[in-house]
Order: sequence, then structure tokens, then C-alpha cells
Amino acid sequence: MKISNLLIEPSQDMDPRQALYSTLSFESEFGLQDVLIIGYDGDGELFVRSSKMTNAEAPFLATQACRWAENGGIR
Repeated sequence: MKISNLLIEPSQDMDPRQALYSTLSFESEFGLQDVLIIGYDGDGELFVRSSKMTNAEAPFLATQACRWAENGGIR
């Protein structure tokens, strides 16, 4: 599984809207098939939204992202 780094530099500020629109601009380049969006709402509650993936596929994708981050963004 190839993992692409779509993160911005830590010194840059990007609000949620900018992050979502930025990701949309990569859709044609990377051919995104499924997406998982995780964030916090204004009350600090977890917000999760996904495309057509199953309940089993969502944690798998999140786990892959965690492993990627734990390895410093290296596959």
C-alpha cells in the first residue's frame, strides 16, 4: 500500500476548510477511492465521516495512517 504525504509543514497554518479543499485538489492526481475524515467539532466531540467503506475498513485505514505517522511519515 502506497501512502502519500498530504500533510503541510508544521510551521504552516491550515484551517479545516483549507485542508478539505486541498485534499480535493489531489483527488484526480491520486485517484482517491475511499476517504476517512476524522476531526473534532466545536464542542470537542469526535467527528468521523467516511465514503463507501465498511465499518471494518475504516479502522484498518486509520491504523495504516497511525503506523505511517509513528514511522515519521515513511512507509
